[in-house]
Amino acid sequence: MEKENTGYIMSSIDEYFEILDKEAQKRSQMVAKSLTKYLKRVHSESTKFDSLKVSATN
Repeated sequence: MEKENTGYIMSSIDEYFEILDKEAQKRSQMVAKSLTKYLKRVHSESTKFDSLKVSATN
């Protein structure tokens, strides 16, 4: 009986950690997407600034 309980507890722990890993992966992907959008926006803004700066000096 003790062996069955240990096996059940271990499988429950494995399932729990699997769920945590999936949630962590989802959060990481969400952060990566947000960061990518932010960096693209910042890059396009700096490009606009650079073009304005060049046109102002001409």
